Amino acid sequence: MKKVWITSLLFAALLLTACQKNREVISTSSSTIATKETSMSSTEHSSAKKEVNSISTSTESVSEEQEISESSSSSIKESQVVNILWSEAKAQQLNTFMASWGQTMKQSYKEYGPGNNVNLYGLQLPDTVLANTNGWQATVNNVPITLTWSENGEANAGYALVAVYSDVETQASLAKHVYFFTIDAGVPKVLVTSQNQGNPDNYLYFKETENQQLKDGFTEIVGNV
Repeated sequence: MKKVWITSLLFAALLLTACQKNREVISTSSSTIATKETSMSSTEHSSAKKEVNSISTSTESVSEEQEISESSSSSIKESQVVNILWSEAKAQQLNTFMASWGQTMKQSYKEYGPGNNVNLYGLQLPDTVLANTNGWQATVNNVPITLTWSENGEANAGYALVAVYSDVETQASLAKHVYFFTIDAGVPKVLVTSQNQGNPDNYLYFKETENQQLKDGFTEIVGNV
């Protein structure tokens, strides 16, 4: 009887020891799993944060590129607008101005151009001096000049002629005027001639007008955007 009791006691002790070891193993496994899950969660969070930062940086970069592109495009457009010295709109402004200014001067002016010439005592202007017909040469202050008809106010060299106005057909007296509206290297200049006779050099003598109102009016029109 005593042996049975001792055997039962030993068996119970072994069973208790096995249960404790099993609990320790389970506890250790749970701790390891929890640690791994925590580590994985931290890694995933870090990775997600990097992705968000990357997307944010990429978005900011695209936004900056768009702003630079828009700014560059705006600058180009502004530059293009500033560089237009003459246009149809400005030609119309000059036509309106000359009608008003002519009334102030008690004169009446008509517009002329290549193929639509004014007859100044036998000279067909502007074609005669544009093509140097029969050797006729335009001069400013007795100095021969290069004169080119221009639609935009620019010329490869010399004066760009953008408009011609004259009172020849409406002025009864000998004081007839032909005005050449020119742009010389970006500078508006109104040239005038009242020449009524020829000369050995076949020079058509121009000078800059002394009428300040006419000069200012043309300069303002050229400067308009």
